[in-house]
Amino acid sequence: MIVPDYIERSKRKTLSLTVLKDGNIIVKAPISMKDEVINRFIEEKQGWIREKLMIVKENKAKFEDVIALKSFLLFGNRYKPIKSQVKSIETNNKFEMLIPIKYEEEKIIKALTAWYKKLAKQVLGERLEFIEERIRLKSSSLKLSDSKGRWGSCNSFGVVHLNWRVVMLPPKIIDYIIVHELCHLKEMNHSKEFWALVKKFLPEYEKQKKEIKEYSFLLGMYEKRPL
Repeated sequence: MIVPDYIERSKRKTLSLTVLKDGNIIVKAPISMKDEVINRFIEEKQGWIREKLMIVKENKAKFEDVIALKSFLLFGNRYKPIKSQVKSIETNNKFEMLIPIKYEEEKIIKALTAWYKKLAKQVLGERLEFIEERIRLKSSSLKLSDSKGRWGSCNSFGVVHLNWRVVMLPPKIIDYIIVHELCHLKEMNHSKEFWALVKKFLPEYEKQKKEIKEYSFLLGMYEKRPL
């Protein structure tokens, strides 16, 4: 039997099981719940756990170079980092990400993060405005986030938050995230009405909803570490 890496007990009333992006398995349980009940729950979930762990394994293999920081994603394409005489980070049509030679190794990720954020502010802002006009849903403002758990959010004040890492994703997934958050302006939940609204603007949204799971590992990446 596959056993969890952690069992967290709290004042909660129900059991839950989560397979994290790194493959760790966490079970959350009520403080007073007996071990035998928890173990039976874990045993019943073995098929589901194996399925999730297989997805994690496949993603690690599929994006091995990205996880190892040997390539970087931009709009779904992979760019190989190359030290160059350029003055600032830039990309070319050979799918190379040119890194100024002046950058010390330990500062490259910090510089790349700043570059991504600057690009995200411009590109996501423009795309948000374009989609707002097309679907006639208007946010009050856009703010970039550095969330390790979500791609975007929208609050009751109409502020849309988009993770700066969104620019790493394929264009269709970027549009899905933006439409998803704008639909929360009318439905602040994930009810049937909400998904019907998303489908109205993106008839094939379920495809992007599924594909985005492959990129969830990005949310925990890009700490300040060298190539």
